[in-house]
Amino acid sequence: MKKQKVKWLAMSGIFVSLLIYFLFLLHQVEIAFEAPAEFIPTRIYSDVTRVAPGQVRQPIEKKLLSLGYKITKKDEDLTFVLHSPNYPEHLLPENHITPKLKDQSITLHFDGNSKDSNLESIITPSGNVNDFYLEPEFVAALTADKSQIREVLKFADFPKAIPDAIVAAEDQHFYEHFGIDPRGFARAIWVNLKTLSFSQGGSTITQQLVKNLMERKNRNLFMKMNELLLAPIIEFKYSKQQIFERYLNEVFLGQVGGYEIRGFSEGAKYFFGKQVGELNMGEIALMAGLIKGPVFYSPYRHFDRAKTRQRYVLERMLETKKINEAEYKVALQHPIRLSPPPPAGNRAPYFVDYVKAEINRILNAQFQEEEIPELGFQVYTSLDLNMNQIAQETLQNSIPAPPAETAALQGAIAIVDHNTSEIRALIGGKNYAESNFNRILNMKRQAGSTFKPIVYASAFRNIKDEDGNAFTPAYPVLDQKWSWKYDSKQPVWSPSNYERESLGWIPLKTALAKSINTAAARVAKKVGLDEIAGTAKALGISTTIPLVPSISLGSVELSPMEIVSAYATFANHGKASELTVIKSILNPDGSEFFAHEPHFKERIDAGIADMMTELLQGVFTEGTASSAATAYGFNRPAAGKTGTTNDYRDAWFVGYTPQLTAVVWVGFDQGTIKAKLTGANTALPIWVKMMNKILHYEPAMPFAESDHLIDMRLDKYTGQKAESDCNESQVVQEKVIVGREPTKSTCSKDYPKDSSNNVK
Repeated sequence: MKKQKVKWLAMSGIFVSLLIYFLFLLHQVEIAFEAPAEFIPTRIYSDVTRVAPGQVRQPIEKKLLSLGYKITKKDEDLTFVLHSPNYPEHLLPENHITPKLKDQSITLHFDGNSKDSNLESIITPSGNVNDFYLEPEFVAALTADKSQIREVLKFADFPKAIPDAIVAAEDQHFYEHFGIDPRGFARAIWVNLKTLSFSQGGSTITQQLVKNLMERKNRNLFMKMNELLLAPIIEFKYSKQQIFERYLNEVFLGQVGGYEIRGFSEGAKYFFGKQVGELNMGEIALMAGLIKGPVFYSPYRHFDRAKTRQRYVLERMLETKKINEAEYKVALQHPIRLSPPPPAGNRAPYFVDYVKAEINRILNAQFQEEEIPELGFQVYTSLDLNMNQIAQETLQNSIPAPPAETAALQGAIAIVDHNTSEIRALIGGKNYAESNFNRILNMKRQAGSTFKPIVYASAFRNIKDEDGNAFTPAYPVLDQKWSWKYDSKQPVWSPSNYERESLGWIPLKTALAKSINTAAARVAKKVGLDEIAGTAKALGISTTIPLVPSISLGSVELSPMEIVSAYATFANHGKASELTVIKSILNPDGSEFFAHEPHFKERIDAGIADMMTELLQGVFTEGTASSAATAYGFNRPAAGKTGTTNDYRDAWFVGYTPQLTAVVWVGFDQGTIKAKLTGANTALPIWVKMMNKILHYEPAMPFAESDHLIDMRLDKYTGQKAESDCNESQVVQEKVIVGREPTKSTCSKDYPKDSSNNVK
């Protein structure tokens, strides 16, 4: 009797334990079933890419391949089918032809088949076109505490062909069984016993759903028992449509980086760049085929396997009369055009950091920062991936590894299209994996001589000195040691040159080109420190400029973006809009949430800006950047300025061509400095190498002739208008600003007496 009681108690205990376990599992599945977790990460994309005659074959072909195009090559031609433009049309010029070319065959005809061949014509079925645009590339998804990408839709939102395909391929008796298909289960057991494995599934759609909801991937007997126990309960509690709806939103279809692609809605976007309702039968069958093995049948890794599985799905649909013979043939023959596989990692991490900061700034009134990664926005940026990669590689290859016990040398780069005020590339450090501190976002350093053009621009804004003489490129400035007593409570300030030598009287344009400190300081004194601060503010510099003489040599700490913004204003004839990285933000449903609208305004007079471009070209021809041509083969029109700080800790070069403005900073974050950094020997080479690569296939465009400048004969001793009978030996031909021409006429016999105070 005792034994029977013990046996009964043991059996009761086992039964109660199993019941508790079963109820626990049921509760977990119910929670997952009742509250489907939707997580659509905010995604970041690059800009569109223009293709036009005159461009070169290699970069075009490289871009097509990176976007996943299948290219047919024949002699001088490249042929492909243009993807549908699933991005905001306002990224394109107004009323552009590109959207009308979607899904059409385009042939690019070059003048040869080498990598340097020029594009001659763009041929479409409706005739030749002047240009077209390729779609943006996926760059990164904002991270959050999630590992799955999932958009939850209602059953009615899915095309009927999707459940038809799944039932035909995965569970033909889904609408008849109660969660377990006895025939399929018995067949699986028999095969598994014969092979001594668990290779044969036999799972119904309901069992698969249970497994997905439980988030268990182990194929073992214990898990199979859970599926057998819970599938009938799920069938009892929910309708077939509810089960299928949950399945369609839950099924695992692939992996992108650290994210699992869950559900057919996300699968449609991932594989084909489409909304689920836009899928054709061939695409539906291919995705349905992935359910059996998303990795094994991945169309990116094993396209032939995926096509074989697609054929199987279509055959099953034909056999079960879900499609007819004609539909079967059309679906089988329809070409599969996959979207380019998103990269596993962040392709432009420093740029993305900047984009995140801008998203937070734009959305901070509506959303908390931690919410933004889960909003499912599509963020279209001004990023040029190729340009960004060139900038990163050039910086990495140009900065040597530091010697032992020496601070690591770092760098930063920003590239701007000054014609649009769009930021095209941002590099905040040598290597993001080694240091994710973003010097573009979080660093201000002494600007050094890159600030001097602001001093000289202030002189042209001021028009005349204290004696009524107009500032011109020939305006004489004395390069000689001197002291400036600017505040009775402060020590006397004495500027000196890096070269420790004096050139005597030199024209203003030479003083700027050769970056003469003593001359820049004299000009600053003539103009006034408050005027210089006002010019800096007008040029887009937000940092408060301290009113001390040393600002004339760049003692003020500025960010790379402030410096590049000022020079971009010079490059764009004095007009600028706020620099931007974000062009458009779309909601998850594709509707527009935000669109950037540039607002260009005149920051400084166009004549002054064009005069600075004229003078800054001299930095390349006769000044501190003259090695660009001789040492690095940079032979295209450019304007710019080197910059070096007194402690040699920071080296700058900022310059522009007619197309782009770019700033390069190289320096030490902290620590012992064991290198003598200058703008000319450290930052300039990086700028030149980078721009040579970026503009390699672009024509060497000259700066446009300015309507705001005119040629004038000037007296080299005064910089003023030369009298008509002045000896030609002292006359120089220079450009002056229209409306700011010298009113004095001179033919002096010598340079003027220096009017600076406290000259030594």
